[in-house]
Amino acid sequence: MKKGILLLCFFLIGGITIAQNILEVKDISKSNDVYSSEKDEAAIIIRCHESIPLTFSSTMDKSVDVFRKELQGTDSLYYITFPTGKRYRGRELTISSRGFYSVNLELELQPKQLLTFQVVDPNALVDAGCYREHRNKGIEEIKKSNYNEARNQFIVARECSDCNKTENEENIALVDSLIILRQKGDDAFKLLDYVNAREYYLKVLSLNSYDTYASNRSAICIQNFTEECVSLFAKAESYFGEKEFEKAKELYEKIVEKECRNAPLAIERLNSISTNMRAKKDHARVLSYEYRKDVPFGFSYGKYNMHKAGGFFQMDFNGTIFDAARSDCKYGDVKFPELNLSFGWTVKIASPVWIHFGPGFTVKMYYGKYMKKKFPKVGYGQDEWKLLDQTKMGDEVILKTAENREEPPEQYEDGWTKANLASAISPVIGVTVKYSFFALRFTYQYRWTLEKQLNDFVGAHRLSAGIGIAF
Repeated sequence: MKKGILLLCFFLIGGITIAQNILEVKDISKSNDVYSSEKDEAAIIIRCHESIPLTFSSTMDKSVDVFRKELQGTDSLYYITFPTGKRYRGRELTISSRGFYSVNLELELQPKQLLTFQVVDPNALVDAGCYREHRNKGIEEIKKSNYNEARNQFIVARECSDCNKTENEENIALVDSLIILRQKGDDAFKLLDYVNAREYYLKVLSLNSYDTYASNRSAICIQNFTEECVSLFAKAESYFGEKEFEKAKELYEKIVEKECRNAPLAIERLNSISTNMRAKKDHARVLSYEYRKDVPFGFSYGKYNMHKAGGFFQMDFNGTIFDAARSDCKYGDVKFPELNLSFGWTVKIASPVWIHFGPGFTVKMYYGKYMKKKFPKVGYGQDEWKLLDQTKMGDEVILKTAENREEPPEQYEDGWTKANLASAISPVIGVTVKYSFFALRFTYQYRWTLEKQLNDFVGAHRLSAGIGIAF
């Protein structure tokens, strides 16, 4: 009987010895948290002081795999994923740690959902001893972002007889780093240097993710930085549009330096400004008056760059074009409406000489109703008269000369005013001599007519000369 009493006492004493502590779980999730996954999975993050290692089990899963674990400040973070769906309703996650009662956490997870929980020992300060008491108070003050008070607790902990000097000095160094980093962030924020300010605040958060001040300041930095970038870019674009390149250049360079989101476009603008400013310095643009036989009104505009190819455009026409637009032309007029268009490339040969070349197109008009596949050769005369459709032009109408002809009767006017087009493909090649503000151009044009019989009428070769200004 004595043995039975002794055994009972032993179990009672053992029960007291192995008494368990309690863990408390808090939901600290944010409403906008999302877990990015290709599958219909959800994730949870468990935070707990590093001195309390955790293990996990689930009523719905064979195993609970922690796919990542990391240390933030004095907290260990456990990242866990779970499949979701109807079959997983009623899932309970069990959180366990040696020396503590297990905690059951009910989880009703949705796809892409992310939840965060904080696990703490509510009795951490009860009968903890001098050092642990002040250390734990210091840790709590860090979580509240009261760094000066946290430092005071760690300084007091130095005097405790059970002080863990290595750990305590690390905690003091941690607090000092947080104080310095936050101060540097505030200093940069006051100077409107939002990029560096945010970097310092992010470093604070990497050491203490509970610091709401640093978190809020970081968000403000992003907002202010974005607004600053938008404002700078709008001003730069305004100057660029008004061709005030010096002012625009200064602002675009700030955008690139700050690494704004629109920095790539700012770099494109800077390249364009550089090209324009170099072109202006080199007087690369040339505007010239061009003269060509039968088309005395012409102009050309092009860029003649020093180090790369440029482009040009040329147009020539005569005054008869306007008569044709007013329907004032008819068979026998000695001048024919004509228009030439050409464009292409400019390449420097050796300063001050450039070549220009490219495709072109010529249109020349003539009037009268001709027989099928009959075309004038040079102009109007006895030979051309034989090619006309006399039923449309009038048998009784006698052409004396192209310059001195009788007006056709009204019933034949449509035949005499019938407009015909002679078209040709007209490639060009030439040279440009440019010096300072002056330029001379000489261009050869070859005309390949779409109707072979109109070769003589259109003319196979033409030369033009131009004089202009370089700017």
